[in-house]
Order: sequence, then structure tokens, then C-alpha cells
Amino acid sequence: MNNPNIDLLGQVNLLKALQKAGIINEQELKKIAVRLAVKNGASIVLW
Repeated sequence: MNNPNIDLLGQVNLLKALQKAGIINEQELKKIAVRLAVKNGASIVLW
């Protein structure tokens, strides 16, 4: 029962944790999130 939208939300939460830790910046977070959304076939918009 894979749901691409739920998977994407979990991945974005992980990216936000990396941003909070100073490992990535907001621009990188958004670029990665877009790539993951396309790859996973998600249909939600986060921003």
C-alpha cells in the first residue's frame, strides 16, 4: 500500500531535519523535494 504523497511528506520531513541541522539550505531542500516528487509520482504541492 504505497502512497507517493505520504512517502514524499516523510522524505520532506527528513530534508527539513537536514536543513535544521545546517547540512542543506532551503534552496537545496526545494530542488531535492521537486526531484523526489517527480520520481515518486506524487501529486501534492508543498509550497
